[in-house]
Amino acid sequence: SSGINAEWPLRPGELYKWFFKLYELLLSKYTLYFSKTLFQDSSRKVMRSSTTNIVDHRTKLNDFSKKSKAATISLILNAANLERPFMGHGCKLFSEQAHREIASKHSFIDKFEVIFHYGNGKDETLDEETKTEIVHLYSDVYHKNGKPYIYDTKRNRSYYLLLFDENVFLSVSYNTKKSERDSEIIKFLEDFKNSMSLSKV
Repeated sequence: SSGINAEWPLRPGELYKWFFKLYELLLSKYTLYFSKTLFQDSSRKVMRSSTTNIVDHRTKLNDFSKKSKAATISLILNAANLERPFMGHGCKLFSEQAHREIASKHSFIDKFEVIFHYGNGKDETLDEETKTEIVHLYSDVYHKNGKPYIYDTKRNRSYYLLLFDENVFLSVSYNTKKSERDSEIIKFLEDFKNSMSLSKV
């Protein structure tokens, strides 16, 4: 992967350590992506104890939200570019015709799936009004000019958007006007992107 740095060739022992580090980072990343399913499972404690070096991104996002007093912090999948409509986590088998019918009924907003959300100091569902605003800001502003900071003057709300995977982006919002270069927020976004893109392996 272009985001993975290592000096080649590696000796067998070093190669094993490198692959194990990569495994831990991938497990950390996809544990967050599938947290809705995993944290509904009563065996999640076993999952957590299976390895000691897994980064708990879920807790890190929650802690950052509380520390920085964010109104919302959301991880959103842009499924508009996928060949098939996103049907939620888990194995769901449908015919090609069924996929086309489902896709035709999805609105533009429906094609954006909330993977993770934390707001108002607790886990909750992202309300449709806020989701719609985030999706439009991502599509109409961020995706066109790449500007990560957006201030909504009508709502007096600041947004920070971060695209860190091909179709997954992070949204952090505040019910006040924040600095575009707020050092605490920018550092967190940079660290989160490095961790999720595996750029530090």
